[in-house]
Amino acid sequence: MTNPLSSTLAQRPLLTAVVYTGTCLLPLALVSAQVLQLEEDIGFRVGQLGLATAAYFGAAALSANPAGRVVARLGPGRSLRFGALLTLAACLIAGTAFIWWVIPLATAIGGMGNGLTQVASNLAIFDGVARERQGVGFGAKQAAVPLASVLAGISLPVIGLVFGWRWAFVLAALIALTLAVSAPHLDMARAAARNEGPIGRPPRSLVFLAIGGIAGAMGGNGLSLFVVPSAVDIGIGEAAAGAVLAGCSLLVVLVRLGAGWLVDRNESIGFTEMAWMTAAGAIGAFVLFISSTPGPYLVAMPIALLGAWGWPGIIFFTVVHSYPHLPARASGVVLSGNLTGTVIGPLVVGWLAGRGNYPGAWLFVTVMCVIACLAFVASHRLRSRAELSL
Repeated sequence: MTNPLSSTLAQRPLLTAVVYTGTCLLPLALVSAQVLQLEEDIGFRVGQLGLATAAYFGAAALSANPAGRVVARLGPGRSLRFGALLTLAACLIAGTAFIWWVIPLATAIGGMGNGLTQVASNLAIFDGVARERQGVGFGAKQAAVPLASVLAGISLPVIGLVFGWRWAFVLAALIALTLAVSAPHLDMARAAARNEGPIGRPPRSLVFLAIGGIAGAMGGNGLSLFVVPSAVDIGIGEAAAGAVLAGCSLLVVLVRLGAGWLVDRNESIGFTEMAWMTAAGAIGAFVLFISSTPGPYLVAMPIALLGAWGWPGIIFFTVVHSYPHLPARASGVVLSGNLTGTVIGPLVVGWLAGRGNYPGAWLFVTVMCVIACLAFVASHRLRSRAELSL
């Protein structure tokens, strides 16, 4: 009997990428949204959320590179099934936890699912979406990341506070189970024709692209997690600070989609757009560094956040079109770097912010954005030279 959801997803690879990417983030997003209930019930304190977050992104970073080899061999459809099964396991383990240390274990398993799912989603878009719409496609896929946090936030009053936090994980597990059963049979013709082999020694342009991803993620994720406490620190009310975070999060979604539309419109592969965005992030973060009053903060923070955290909307578009002969393996290399940055950045910014040194934190973000910008420019030039030498 044909699974109607599987048939629908097979015909809509972009929808497939967005749905699976958003779902694989639910284990961590639900832990973050329901941390106060977890503290009351099993002793998982707010301070341990950092450990669970590091476990998630650390496991994702470690699994991303091997995931490139797995996806190249199995194809995106079967890989998405395995990613959904890992997400299912993470939700079930978290939802049945009775002691706090089980939560970081669950998020680590969810992180492994993230590494596999993101690489498979990249390949689903590259092979299944028309070239002139792939920029928007990758932007939509990366926009699913902040949207997963929005869904987790909604689940708190609708499910968690009414029925209990465990039921939110049960619902997420049911979603993951449905996706595992309904993983689509995506067209493997292009993947079979490529027959991706070992990547060997990565091209220098790919190395610089990965460096840009690491530095950019260190700055962007480090900045995004401390919007509210930094706003309160300079005298903005907590409610207003929450509004700033909500507004910036929505803008990040729009910028990631807009960046994808721009590369489609310009028929570029994204290097220039990423360089400009990270440069804007550096300028915004530098203004935060030199100013500590609410007025400049309210202008500079959105600029810094949009620039420092908007580029992930197109980096994997850039990866697969820069290395079309090995898109899965190249995606794994860059994703591993990005996720490593998402672990290190918050640790550094959190260490500085915890000592009240927000100017130092913003200077760190500024430097990371500058490094990312220079790395993207260097990668572009190296790739252009390699093309001219052929």
